Amino acid sequence: MSNTVALDKSINKNKNRSVKRSNVIDANFAKYVEVFRKLLLLNEKNDLATTLKNIQELMSFSEKIFSSSAVSEAFLYFCLHGAATAWVLQCELNMPEATVYRALKRLRAMKVVVPALKVSKVKRSKGGPRPTVWAIETSSPDEIAKALKLHYKMLSPKYRVAEEVAQTILDEFQDSGKPLEIQYRDIMGKAKELKIPFKGPDIADLAAQYLHERGIKVWR
Repeated sequence: MSNTVALDKSINKNKNRSVKRSNVIDANFAKYVEVFRKLLLLNEKNDLATTLKNIQELMSFSEKIFSSSAVSEAFLYFCLHGAATAWVLQCELNMPEATVYRALKRLRAMKVVVPALKVSKVKRSKGGPRPTVWAIETSSPDEIAKALKLHYKMLSPKYRVAEEVAQTILDEFQDSGKPLEIQYRDIMGKAKELKIPFKGPDIADLAAQYLHERGIKVWR
């Protein structure tokens, strides 16, 4: 009987050590997340080229930690924006749905992200669970609200088409090394060139906003 009690105490001690070790790791990783956030947010005043270069360097470093480019990209997105839904990550990072959910599962297991709120279903939506806004511990209510707003925006077919137009323009900028500015009429021209199924001005306005948010000067 005494042997059994001794064994139980040993197990409890090991559990306590494990819990303490886990708490230390969680605290250290929280600091690590905060450092990454600060490094990324410093880029808000940089031009697009500098920002992309800095993010690429941070991504390369974080890939070594997570051993996964998808998890690394999702992690950096959360560091930069604070919160996101799976759908937002899928659209913003151009990732397959299954890859996004695997990345979220990994980040949640590491306690990098936590569920912040459930998203209300839109009308005429299919069945299934309600989407979740995921957030890092230090995210602000404003960041969570922005993630929710972006989720609904990205469900819009018009927004998805405008994003495609804007991304095509961004790709051309990166390939050609052109100055980071564009005329509004050129956005309209690109929309017509891609033969979009919506009115040109509607898509051009959304595309212009998308480009502006990514550091491109739009002249009207």
